[in-house]
Amino acid sequence: MIIKKKLNNNAVIAFGQDGIDQILTGKGIGFMKNRGDKVDQERLEKRYKLSTAERQNKLISIVGTIPLQYLDFTDRIVKKLSIKLNETFDDNIYIALTDHIYFTVSRYRNHESVNTSLLWEVKDIYPKIYQQSLKILQEINKEFNVDLTVDEARLLTFHIADNLKTNEQNFDVGDSIKMVTDMLNIVKYYFNIEYDKNSLEYTRFIIHLKFLTKRILGKEKQTSEAVFFYSELPQKMPEAFKCMQKIKEYILKTQNFDLSIGEQSYLTIHIQRIILNHK
Repeated sequence: MIIKKKLNNNAVIAFGQDGIDQILTGKGIGFMKNRGDKVDQERLEKRYKLSTAERQNKLISIVGTIPLQYLDFTDRIVKKLSIKLNETFDDNIYIALTDHIYFTVSRYRNHESVNTSLLWEVKDIYPKIYQQSLKILQEINKEFNVDLTVDEARLLTFHIADNLKTNEQNFDVGDSIKMVTDMLNIVKYYFNIEYDKNSLEYTRFIIHLKFLTKRILGKEKQTSEAVFFYSELPQKMPEAFKCMQKIKEYILKTQNFDLSIGEQSYLTIHIQRIILNHK
């Protein structure tokens, strides 16, 4: 392989045979090297090559302006997450996390804050990822000698969830989080309640809203209907049914998506369980 650009003594950019340049790292791999020199394979420790030239060029641009330490740290974190969560990630996570962690550390050192209130419910929507994000936060604090607060874990959770392979779809995780939060607030303010976030009912409701949102944003209609008991809901669960209709109106207005009878029925039942749990 031939060196295209030296980043520092421990990192170079090499020409790729398929037209996609690669970031190569290793102790001394760039020492006394110039454009056109051959890569010393014995010094090669890590190779960073993303799936498209556009992504790779973006990663190269980032690495060219920030310490390589951030990319190496992201690489370690992604490998740990894959094991802990038993998930695979879109390679865009190397761009998203490296960039995010660098600017998060920079904000801290410049005494700048960021508003994470819009992501408050993300820890409930993605609880397993949030727990891992708390651990990553501790590693960031140790690695970069900072003292980031737990609020930053919500932003980490967002970036990790947004790059799950299982989230390969035509919508943004941010849109999903906003929708779930909005629907939770509709129920919360309709009944003037505070959720018991440790209850099984709340957990089930979050899961239902999460998958409902996925179907809505993916424009997928529910196949199974619940017509047989839908007509009974206004009498048996009147307030829950009225609240469900407000959510139905919200979805129609914001997403131009009309909930099926089955979706209305199951949503009403989940709302009713929340009400009963609160009494």
